[in-house]
Amino acid sequence: MRSFLSFIGGAVALLALLATVPLLWVSTHIVEEDGYVAFSSTLAEDEELQGAFAAYLADELAARGVLPEALAPVATTALTRVASRTSNQPGFVEAWEKTQRNSHRSAFAEPMPRVLGVDVGPMASFVAKRVSGALPVTLAVPDDLVVPVVTGAGDREAVQRIKETSRQSRIGAVIALVGAVACIGFARRKSVAAAGLGVGSVAVAGLLWLTSGPATQRILDHTEAPSEFARTLQKLLVDRAADSLGAWLVIVAVMGGVVAAAGLVGRAVGGRS
Repeated sequence: MRSFLSFIGGAVALLALLATVPLLWVSTHIVEEDGYVAFSSTLAEDEELQGAFAAYLADELAARGVLPEALAPVATTALTRVASRTSNQPGFVEAWEKTQRNSHRSAFAEPMPRVLGVDVGPMASFVAKRVSGALPVTLAVPDDLVVPVVTGAGDREAVQRIKETSRQSRIGAVIALVGAVACIGFARRKSVAAAGLGVGSVAVAGLLWLTSGPATQRILDHTEAPSEFARTLQKLLVDRAADSLGAWLVIVAVMGGVVAAAGLVGRAVGGRS
């Protein structure tokens, strides 16, 4: 009976770990405002995003009559050059972080707005001030320069579900801990139970790594993109999320390997005794 209860505890712990790791990542990197800003701040230096942002800004200013349409291609080139040159300057990074912080607050506001967008005004103003000398006109950035990113009702429902990950990850962590304690507590051979949990943790990390790629692709396939800049931003965020989660999975696998090795060593020592 004790062996059966130990097995059940271990299975519950590993299943809870399988669900909790991605939930905890989403909670700390997406739901928490500071975590999201820190996670997304590296995008400011991405050349693909800079080019997409410059093209969007030039087209938007031309559409609003701020910039003559004939100058849009020239402005795009100049804006891209300035964005890449100033991306490592504190002012640019701060402007991007302010943009992301405003966007996060809008996305998780109550009630949720009908259209979720990125307020690129701070970053646009920073770049426009430094590019005006290269153009025959002065670029005046409007105050309400918001890029729609999520417009579908289904995508807004997904954002609503993301809000629940903080509570769900805490519950999952408690279940995983209780299951692990029960697994070792009921086990007749504690070292064997620990080794089993360690090997199981490595398997969980491997399974999540195998499924994260297709999962991220499904997110992109089922998320609407009102503009090329929105699509580029979505793609880069999803790619960075996959890389960041992958780093977490490496840590889980290494820790599981250490626990498994410790359990096997303990079993060997106990057997000789």
